Amino acid sequence: MSGDAGVVSVPAGIVKSAARAFEIIEIFAREQRPLHAREIQLALDIPASSTIALVKSLMHLGYLRFDRRARLYVPTLRVAMLGDWLRRDALASEGVLAAMRMLSSATGETAFLSTPNDVHMQVTHIVPGREAVALAAKPGMLVSMTESAVGIAFLASRPDDEIGALCRRLEREHHRAGPIDLAALMARVAAARRRKYAAAYGLLPGVGSVAAVLPAPLDTAQVVLCIGGAEARVREREHEYGRDVLAAIRRYRARLRPAGPAMRL
Repeated sequence: MSGDAGVVSVPAGIVKSAARAFEIIEIFAREQRPLHAREIQLALDIPASSTIALVKSLMHLGYLRFDRRARLYVPTLRVAMLGDWLRRDALASEGVLAAMRMLSSATGETAFLSTPNDVHMQVTHIVPGREAVALAAKPGMLVSMTESAVGIAFLASRPDDEIGALCRRLEREHHRAGPIDLAALMARVAAARRRKYAAAYGLLPGVGSVAAVLPAPLDTAQVVLCIGGAEARVREREHEYGRDVLAAIRRYRARLRPAGPAMRL
């Protein structure tokens, strides 16, 4: 391995794929910016095919996300949270966890974070609820950006032309059974912008969820805070849950220095 790359060779007895995965995270820690696949390949000094296989694996596990427009990879909030139990003084990440715990405690529902990953939303962190019927989600899980509460909440923070471009790409590249009803989608986006939160039902059988955008300086993508549980219960309490989500976000924002633009609450 090239000495200029600044990456330590893999010692004997270490599984190379595991070592490479951590080396990629360390490259981001050193560079402190999003990276192209070619930059990661040069830093690792390995074939392009191996680099793509590694970054795709980390994407599927929820540790990297891919910005298709800029062709850049960037670590997700899940990476930042790996050491939270060691660094309780990390204001932003601890603030996110505190908001999730508060939300789950107030509602009894499962609280989780999701970030955009290419044309999907990906779960990065979860606080389980205490209700008998809870949302079954796990880190790394991908959900639809156009049909889920987290996806609609995220899209509500984006320009209309970007939403249209996303829908066209979904139809062109992801083998949908039929065209996306853009008018219906934009009506849901408009409702989310008006209410400051989004709700969705039935994406997973018997499940409902309520979500809103959370400003997150630890990740270049906007993060979405969501609660979910039994569909009938969430439907009955949707407005109350929406207020709870927004209250958790306001308390989180109060702990931070001014951050980048996000949906106003």
